[in-house]
Amino acid sequence: MHAMQYHIDLPADYDMNIIRRRVMDNGWKTDGYKDLLFKAYLITEKDKHRSLHNGYCPLYIWKQAKGMTDFVFKGSFDHILRSFGWKQIHIGITYSVHFTHDFNCSKYVLEEYVTIHPTDCLETLDISHLFSHFNDTKGEVIVYNPDKWKLVKYSFLDSLPENIDKKVHTYEIVHLSIDHSLA
Repeated sequence: MHAMQYHIDLPADYDMNIIRRRVMDNGWKTDGYKDLLFKAYLITEKDKHRSLHNGYCPLYIWKQAKGMTDFVFKGSFDHILRSFGWKQIHIGITYSVHFTHDFNCSKYVLEEYVTIHPTDCLETLDISHLFSHFNDTKGEVIVYNPDKWKLVKYSFLDSLPENIDKKVHTYEIVHLSIDHSLA
């Protein structure tokens, strides 16, 4: 599986309801999309949930690279390019993916990055202690990028914990397109 995410930074005075409406009108188009396990339509909103800026940062988990390639090169990503300009797409490889039966009820995503430090043995690397742990998660996805030697954990929740470490980014889920097997 592959993870894909792009970040669209928006002006501080941007009306985030524009993004919400865009997702309401179009989010269904990725429901059941070929090779897509899920797409979380994520936003950050200035002065909400500790966010310092407005942004649209969708996260995709692809079951197969073919679906991701088709999405990027066969017209679907062109809508982003026309609306927001040239964007860098961050790609990662899934390390682990876990969901509960009510994953589709998630309302928030917490994103946490950690560095994989140089070692002479990755086989014994225990990543479980590297990340924060949250109660009542509806899903967790851990992605790695060996190009940058980074890990990122996405925790899906229906409510936000009270004390979140400053290094953890908070997103609101506006829509969740999921593979029918997760519904």
